[in-house]
Amino acid sequence: MVSTHTTLYLRVSEAKELLAKDFNGKSDPYCVIKVDNVVIARTATVYKTLDPLWGEEFILHMPSGFQILSFYIYDADKVSSGDDIIGVASVTRDYMYENKNPKGLETWLPLQKANKDLEIQGEMLLEYGIRTSEATGQSYVFVTVMEGRDLAAKDKTGYSDPYVTVTCFDETKATSKQKKTRFPEWNETLEFSLPEDTCIADLSVIVTVWDKDNFSSDDFMGQIHLDSEDVTHGTIRNWHAVARRPTSDRWARRASRIDRGKIRVKLQLLEEIVLPSSCYRPLNELLADAVKMPTTPQSRDLGQLIWDLLEQDRTIELGAIAMSLVRFYLSQELIFEFLDAVILRDISKTDDVNTLFRGNTLATKAVDNFMKVLAMPYLQRVLKPPVDRIINEKKTVELDPFKVNSVRTRRHSLHRESEESFVNHSLEAVEDYTLEIVNSIVRSVTYCPQVLRRVLRNIQIRVREKWPEEMFEDVPYIAVSGFIFLRFFAPAVMSPKLFSLSDQHPSHKVIRTFTLLAKIVQSIGNLTPATLGKEAWMEPLIPLITQKISEVKEYLDTLVDVGDFSAAHRYLVRQQSNETVLIQGYLYKCHYHCKRLFRPIVLKKCYFYLTRVMLCYRKTPEDEDTMVMVDNICAVEKLDYGALGKSNMGQIIHKTSDESTAIIYFQAKDVNELTAWISAIRKTCKYNMCRIETFHPGVFKGDKWNCCRREQDIAPGCSPTYHGVVLGDWQDPLDPDVDAQIIYSQIAHSKDKIRKMQHDLRMTLAGNDPATTSVPSDSNDAAMASLALVSGLLDVTEQLAMSHQTFVESSPRLSHTCRSRSVSSNVSGDDILF
Repeated sequence: MVSTHTTLYLRVSEAKELLAKDFNGKSDPYCVIKVDNVVIARTATVYKTLDPLWGEEFILHMPSGFQILSFYIYDADKVSSGDDIIGVASVTRDYMYENKNPKGLETWLPLQKANKDLEIQGEMLLEYGIRTSEATGQSYVFVTVMEGRDLAAKDKTGYSDPYVTVTCFDETKATSKQKKTRFPEWNETLEFSLPEDTCIADLSVIVTVWDKDNFSSDDFMGQIHLDSEDVTHGTIRNWHAVARRPTSDRWARRASRIDRGKIRVKLQLLEEIVLPSSCYRPLNELLADAVKMPTTPQSRDLGQLIWDLLEQDRTIELGAIAMSLVRFYLSQELIFEFLDAVILRDISKTDDVNTLFRGNTLATKAVDNFMKVLAMPYLQRVLKPPVDRIINEKKTVELDPFKVNSVRTRRHSLHRESEESFVNHSLEAVEDYTLEIVNSIVRSVTYCPQVLRRVLRNIQIRVREKWPEEMFEDVPYIAVSGFIFLRFFAPAVMSPKLFSLSDQHPSHKVIRTFTLLAKIVQSIGNLTPATLGKEAWMEPLIPLITQKISEVKEYLDTLVDVGDFSAAHRYLVRQQSNETVLIQGYLYKCHYHCKRLFRPIVLKKCYFYLTRVMLCYRKTPEDEDTMVMVDNICAVEKLDYGALGKSNMGQIIHKTSDESTAIIYFQAKDVNELTAWISAIRKTCKYNMCRIETFHPGVFKGDKWNCCRREQDIAPGCSPTYHGVVLGDWQDPLDPDVDAQIIYSQIAHSKDKIRKMQHDLRMTLAGNDPATTSVPSDSNDAAMASLALVSGLLDVTEQLAMSHQTFVESSPRLSHTCRSRSVSSNVSGDDILF
């Protein structure tokens, strides 16, 4: 089966010069991210500023055929009935595709005034055509408005009151109004007489969806344009996506008069056509040969060839390539061999031990991503308690005497606390926090995944092989510490939200505390306190750091004290993969019964956790888990706000032991948590045989579904299920076909370079190289071996290219997608679409 895999790496960095929405001349801004007007994520709120700094990163698995990515900036308002919108900026898919580069597209987007007429979504099912009356011979253009689904919610109830108008030959007719629904059904036919002198080529039919309002003008919900190519003799039945209507230049000029500020984002779009698994078999075998153990000269040379190509000539960031390689080799159970091969490559290129693993190479990026894939639960278990304590205590801490006056609060000034006293209190707090963090780390060896411990042990062994001398006794410690401390623990302390250790950004004063603690953890990880010389005000911490360095060395010794890896131990990877908790946390489980009309809806807090095998939840730690096997999950979808009058709700539709269908309704605290849970569960059940095609985004209330008004409780769903995911995660289930495709696309980008290498080697062997007068036999053998490797890689690449061409040409949808990439993006008058 061929599929399109689209991933967007997104960083919402900051905004500047925003409009002030509060009486204090400031705003409380946050950013909502929408894909085709559907909310998929939001940032945290930054209070009392016009220049917010978010620095939040998202990995978004974009829905197939998405068109526009939008950033809505709101001002949070706890007093009024709703948050004020400051402005919006949008980017088209074509623009992202045409401007992608290995480092990503980073740009400032100007904010424009939001236009409600452009916030549309949903589809309409229409029947239309031209027919002639047998009795009179008169021809008619007819449009049968069947139904709509997933229309925009225009009312505060979370629903709309939609009706449809159809305009043809300067005549407009309307359907009836449907009350309180986003999934209306009409089945009404509107006819227009076709004048005899009408040119069919000029035929135009405009279908417009409106929301009926009793006390104001009706809201525009979308429009569909049909022309002579669509409306022909006979009957055509199609779903049509509702679209924006053209905006006038006058409105665009009026909307741009006010400077609403700018938002800085970084975008990197990765769009791949994934072929059936059989097409990637030659590439899989080639990548496996590159890391086979024991490492042979041929496999080592093949690995060097591939790693060099991926590092030097690529279209995406090195970290994304490293993640695909890690996930691919995890799926092939060759992760130890791969990491060993790239680590050896780095060590062989390093002459100065002080620069070992300090750069951003394929090896360091691969180990970084390996730790994120398999050790995030370990990181959270170790650091979340101290991080929560620091955030909750909200202490003002500063050790630099030159910055004390700028951070002391009014309370300190009233008590006339001296600078020396303030620094001493800060020192006590920092030492206390450092002790808790480091003690939590050094006591956590038993919780560290065995797979990671074996990888770290192998790194230490390889370093000792390169530098066995006694004078380099500490180098193996520094190598292991460099990964686990400098690239794992210290960054997590520095930015807890980016590592899921915190739901919100800490306040500015707490951020300073985390910055100081990250410096200390980094100094301990360097295994030498001498690095504090640049910041003399940290010298009082040297005794504590020196003490903890000895404890960290003992921790490192214990951490790598595991047996050698062998083929018999590969089950550790599979076991770790199945037992790893993909997502966990507290959700509110909804006790809803459709027959209880007058009883309030009860939401009870439950602890949920998900593995690749089961979804479990319990009310209290003492309760037994209620389990739903992942194989029995049929669909996971959002619930309309109007269904129960509550926001951020989802539903899990699953099979029970008696083969009936049950629904678990749950509520998350915000859209990010809801989307994360839905995405995580969808990833685990993407291949389930029991998946359903439609669902109800509402609930059965009284005697009917409140989404589509159908009266049978077993009525088929009114909206198609969406089994794709939105938010990405380090712990996404392994999909070797997707990762093989990403690796292939990067190798294929270097095809011309591979061909040149092949040509040069052939010229050398033929003796036609002007720079070579005589070729020794050893060199000749080496050149022949290299030619075989290069030719094999080129053959696999060209074979996959032919497979892509064959499948794309046989699929009209994929052919249309590829052709559309060459179309330049248009600039709309509403909110500058890039």
